[in-house]
Amino acid sequence: MFENRHINWEAKPSENGLYVCSRCGNPLFSSAQKFNSRTGFPSFWGHLEENVQQHLLETYGRDRIQLLCRQCGLHLGHLFQDKRTPSQVRYCINSEAIAFQKER
Repeated sequence: MFENRHINWEAKPSENGLYVCSRCGNPLFSSAQKFNSRTGFPSFWGHLEENVQQHLLETYGRDRIQLLCRQCGLHLGHLFQDKRTPSQVRYCINSEAIAFQKER
């Protein structure tokens, strides 16, 4: 559905900082890896390795990778293959699961 749309993954948010878990404050994503995927969801092409847990879901007749906060277990979103990004993946995140903390 979104595979052929052009994205500008180099476009950065206007402020530098971290996206943290909205439940526990665990740092999850850097604003440097955020991009507009034109999907309606906050999207990132990388995450802070130690803080995001990946879990294989086998539901609805297909496999998906669920993303969870490693500290509190909050469901963050899903991981998809996306050839348009530097990492070849897109972290599709529920906007209610994250909060932005401006760099000081």
